[in-house]
Amino acid sequence: MSRSAACRWLTFGLFVALTASGCGHKEKKVTSVAEPPTVRQVRPQKRTIVRTVGQPSFVESYERTSIYPKLTAFIEKWYVDIGDTVQKGQVLVDLFVPEVEEDYKTKEATVELDKQKIELALTTVAVAEADVKSAAARLEAAQAILDQYQSQVDRWDSEVKRLARESKGGIVDRQVLDESRNQLRSSTAARDAAKADIQKAQADLESKRAIVKQDEVAVAVARADLKVSTSDWKRMGAWVGYLKLYAPFDGVIVARNANTGDFILPASGDPTADRRSPFLSPDAKAAPVYVVDRTDVVRVFVDIPEQDANFVHVGSKATILIRAFRDQLIPATVTRTSWALNVKSRTLRAEIDLFNTERPEAYRDGGEHQIVKDKAARGVRILPGMYAYGKVIIERPDVWALPVNALAHSGETTFYWSHDNGKAVRTEVQTGVSDGAWIEVTNRQLAQAADSDPWQPIDGSEEVLLGDLSILAEGDAVKISRQPGVENIASDAPPRSLIKADVKAD
Repeated sequence: MSRSAACRWLTFGLFVALTASGCGHKEKKVTSVAEPPTVRQVRPQKRTIVRTVGQPSFVESYERTSIYPKLTAFIEKWYVDIGDTVQKGQVLVDLFVPEVEEDYKTKEATVELDKQKIELALTTVAVAEADVKSAAARLEAAQAILDQYQSQVDRWDSEVKRLARESKGGIVDRQVLDESRNQLRSSTAARDAAKADIQKAQADLESKRAIVKQDEVAVAVARADLKVSTSDWKRMGAWVGYLKLYAPFDGVIVARNANTGDFILPASGDPTADRRSPFLSPDAKAAPVYVVDRTDVVRVFVDIPEQDANFVHVGSKATILIRAFRDQLIPATVTRTSWALNVKSRTLRAEIDLFNTERPEAYRDGGEHQIVKDKAARGVRILPGMYAYGKVIIERPDVWALPVNALAHSGETTFYWSHDNGKAVRTEVQTGVSDGAWIEVTNRQLAQAADSDPWQPIDGSEEVLLGDLSILAEGDAVKISRQPGVENIASDAPPRSLIKADVKAD
């Protein structure tokens, strides 16, 4: 067979095969896209929503105080080392500042001197008061002498007048009259001298009284000086008190930078401290002489995300897991919250206090924490700095809830689908806590006038659609399935009444 004939037979065979295939083809049936989707219905149910918020944390002592000196000083003697238990007010270290101690002694001597000055001033006042009494007595004597001389003047004046009348009649000799006149002049002079003595005595009395007032002022000045010197002495006494560093509370020494003879400064503490010390200030220039931890109570922090912040309060249940401490869950409660959110992390700080004993119990702050005195109960302890995992349990009992797959989201808006005469209707809803399967619903939005409240509380009568909600649009036709059993349509997981969902805050 020639090459051309073979090509013709091959072409014919292909044509026959294609013709046979076309004759046996059947048209594929296509489902109409106009058929409405089939959905199910569910109503809000009263449920208890339990949500757990947890995150890694660490243990911190209830109080930690870094001890710095008030004075620039030398360390004369230190008494405690790291790990030592101290009591409040216990002396930790003695400092040496000789000029402060000498100044204190000078101030003390000044106080004693001012006390003696007051005694001297009081004695001076007593002497001045005695001088006043003496001057008053002299004035009284001078007044008595004046009365005596005045009586003599009156007598001789009357005698001279009588003798003058009789002398005119020749009854009395002229010489007798002259002698009486001399007596009158002598008595008058003595009277005038007595008046002068009285004026001098009065002036002396006023002078003595002025001296008394002056001495009383001197007493007041001396007392004021004593107050000033006493205050100055007490001030120096306070500075001398800074020559000893005391424990601020019952606790444990966790750091010591004190060495005999160290020169320490108020601003930077011990300049010779190891630069790798974990208790240095952030600028690595200030090293405390001691660091004291109060460890009878320890604290664990849990940062609550913003969406859960309103549901965490003092007394909320919590659990703490410290793997280095028995590796068991410790039941606890929230002791306090910061109330305000951290503007950077958008979280609420919750603090959980634990008694630091062999087996810490749930603790709630009631004021002053009592120190554990029983040494026999101090076996295994929770140490500050241990790694911990804290959980806060949020319980919302008896709230209206819907399955989480009954809600849809669009941006910041949450809504559910219902139907009106077979048409899909979207309703915005406000939600609360979710446990992963169910979510609390509080209010739904109504299509009302703008001047009225658009939100109405959920009451359980709402009919919510379940199914493939992603294909629904406002006004779409929907077909309602009559399959009963909300427990089986709430989620793909087996039915459960309480589902705990752990949420980790970054």
